[in-house]
Amino acid sequence: MNRLFSRPRAELVLVGVTILWGSTFVVTKDAVQTIAPLPFLTIRFGAAALLLCALYGRRLRTAGRRAIVDGVVLGLLNSAGLVLQVFGQVYTTVAKSSFITSFNTPLTPLVGWLLYRSRPSGPQRVAVVVATLGLMLLTWPGAGAHFNRGDLLTVGCAVLYAITIVEIARRTPGQDAGLLTAIQVVTAALMFGACLIAARIAIALYAPAHLPEMLRLETRPLVLTHRLCAELAWMAVMCTVVTFAGQTWAMARMSATAAAVTFALEPVFATTMALALGGAAEWPGARGSVGALLVLFAVGISELRARAPRNGANGPGSTLPSGNS
Repeated sequence: MNRLFSRPRAELVLVGVTILWGSTFVVTKDAVQTIAPLPFLTIRFGAAALLLCALYGRRLRTAGRRAIVDGVVLGLLNSAGLVLQVFGQVYTTVAKSSFITSFNTPLTPLVGWLLYRSRPSGPQRVAVVVATLGLMLLTWPGAGAHFNRGDLLTVGCAVLYAITIVEIARRTPGQDAGLLTAIQVVTAALMFGACLIAARIAIALYAPAHLPEMLRLETRPLVLTHRLCAELAWMAVMCTVVTFAGQTWAMARMSATAAAVTFALEPVFATTMALALGGAAEWPGARGSVGALLVLFAVGISELRARAPRNGANGPGSTLPSGNS
């Protein structure tokens, strides 16, 4: 009976996580207009790490080698993807950022094959082609224009997230979800803190004109307003502690491909919120809209493949490692 109902519960939890993540695009886009990306990430994850250390301090002190290794690997992957995504949002819109990030869905089975030889099915291979075409329509510059660096950074984020999804599905079964979440968030906080220190050293050593543009963003002064503090609190508690714990728990009970399909709802939620708050400026245009629809269509193709193993316990059709318990 527990096996029968564990996966639907896991999918509902992951849908809730995805709704919260949809809100991060809108909140982050607004926040990085007034705070540099690295302080934003450091404060967000530093506050979340302190909260999780208070909750799981005893378990952290007695954590086994497997939990530490898996938590650090997942924390580094997640934080590397977030760096690209947050810097990307300085230059691109909420709608484009969210749809490009969803490219991780069709990429997930491909990454599973490249890393672990989990052979993707025919529909999954078609999904990669369709999603790539959609991504090109969404990001290709118009006549006389150049590629948006924010779009390109977000493509890198999507690749890292696809790797992360595969690794989470392999590493979370049998783990303590709370402990693994705490290790991931502490790892991310330390990584962002180290990046911030390195950026400050570079800024102190070189004149602004000699710094890369992304580092010049870090020279902006930090001014804490009531709005920014509320955004940081939302991102630290709801969109870090709650989402990481929910994702870790749910993905221990479902396959990587099924999880990637649920994550693909993220751009729908994010774009709806962005259009409601930002208006027509967030709409990606006619060609971009076609590209976004193709990405979602590719997600649907992937979903056909993800649902297939439900009739059996990861039978011959299952091509990615399963986290079902």
